[in-house]
Amino acid sequence: MNSVASQMPKRRPGGKVTPLLVPRTTLDTLVYDELRKRIVTLVYRPGSLISEVAVAEELGVSRTPVHQAFLQLSHEDLLQILPQRGALVAELSIAKVKQAQFVRESLEISAFGEVAKAWNAADPVYQEAERKILDILRQQEGTVVSRDYLAFTQLDVAFHNVILDLAGNAILLSFIHDVRAHLNRVRYLELQEAHHEQEAIDGHWKILDAIRKNDVERTTEELRLHLKMLEEFREEIFARHREIFV
Repeated sequence: MNSVASQMPKRRPGGKVTPLLVPRTTLDTLVYDELRKRIVTLVYRPGSLISEVAVAEELGVSRTPVHQAFLQLSHEDLLQILPQRGALVAELSIAKVKQAQFVRESLEISAFGEVAKAWNAADPVYQEAERKILDILRQQEGTVVSRDYLAFTQLDVAFHNVILDLAGNAILLSFIHDVRAHLNRVRYLELQEAHHEQEAIDGHWKILDAIRKNDVERTTEELRLHLKMLEEFREEIFARHREIFV
């Protein structure tokens, strides 16, 4: 999997940056993805201040895509815009993480149950979804070997999104995307310290098996167990990293 950072502009000798010659919408997406990645992986620490000017200079782009990314990230509650100063990376709130987890569980369990009920192995739509899921699981197995925690997290999100897409509810997908923003920062810490990747992948296989068999009860139970897998360990994360939680 190519890193987003590898697609960002490169510095020429003398410290100058070669600007990106890509369409505006693509550039906006690249900058947004790069900044979101830095927040999720805690490169930008909670409570730190970042500026549009500094980010634009580092990435070799104008301030416009950076400004758009800042606004989008502020809507996701990952940045707090400070006029004339830049943006503050959102603090990690223990209460907000727990609330986000509760909301995510409630929404996903309901949606996965609906997908399990409707799953039809003869339908090309479900066949394509299964192909995507199997590809994701194979890639996840590879990240276990390489210990690429960011890629694992991205693939974890992709697995859930393929299934949620089948529920046909765009509002649900958008809402869960925003809720995950806070959970993924904690998730990144968990993966580094718990090394539970294989257990998570096993959970994905069990969920897929239940969905294929139209077993709604088992699907929702396997998903509930999957999402709660690290709930007790998360308390240890809160205790070990008190400096970044409020």
